[in-house]
Amino acid sequence: MLNEIMLEGIVVRETWRYMNSLFFRLGVYRDHDLPTKPFDQDRDAADYINVRLDGGANGLIQIRRGMRLRVHGFMQSRDFQESLEEFIGKARKNNHAELFIETKGLHPNQILIDRNTVEVVARRLVVLENGSEKKEKINNVVE
Repeated sequence: MLNEIMLEGIVVRETWRYMNSLFFRLGVYRDHDLPTKPFDQDRDAADYINVRLDGGANGLIQIRRGMRLRVHGFMQSRDFQESLEEFIGKARKNNHAELFIETKGLHPNQILIDRNTVEVVARRLVVLENGSEKKEKINNVVE
């Protein structure tokens, strides 16, 4: 079986850490020969994927919003549980509107939701500076 990913895209939000890993979100635009994902009349929308750097790249690179990267790695999925309270907290952080949910006598931290996420685990990164030909290679980020 083959599980190998190569993506090129733009970092669309600030990085975050979880345990010993560094994460970032990559906006990836489809090649012209693939089905479109319409955004408006003039542009296509991006697909978004979280990228994980196990070991946090050990300080070899500082990933910033707006960088254009090429990521070589593999895909993995993870199952996890999240309380309704955690889910609502994340939604409030991303959307400043107030959310009110009636839980019929249960506290939102007592309601658990089984979740799944798919991410790319980076093995190698190539930084493309403003689309120029100058490239900085970071090989074998994950040993």
